[in-house]
Amino acid sequence: MLQAHQIRPSNSPWSSPVIIHKKKDGGIRFLVDYRKLNAVTKKDCFPQPTTEELLNRLGSRKFYTKLDLKSGYFQIPIHEADKEKNSFYH
Repeated sequence: MLQAHQIRPSNSPWSSPVIIHKKKDGGIRFLVDYRKLNAVTKKDCFPQPTTEELLNRLGSRKFYTKLDLKSGYFQIPIHEADKEKNSFYH
């Protein structure tokens, strides 16, 4: 991840612990435990709609789009002032 420029070194006091989880297929899942950060994070005033709400909005539309968001998390830029809050350690 460092070589891919997805992460950078940090000495942030906000650092959260990393958990490495072995998947059923033998692969590895990299997880960061952000529970402490989440506890002090302002809640979203505009929550995501439920599946039922989305289906009701689709109604009898004739065209739909399907997107594959694999690795999408790494494509969302983090505001510069918030980057230190997203740090982690192992």
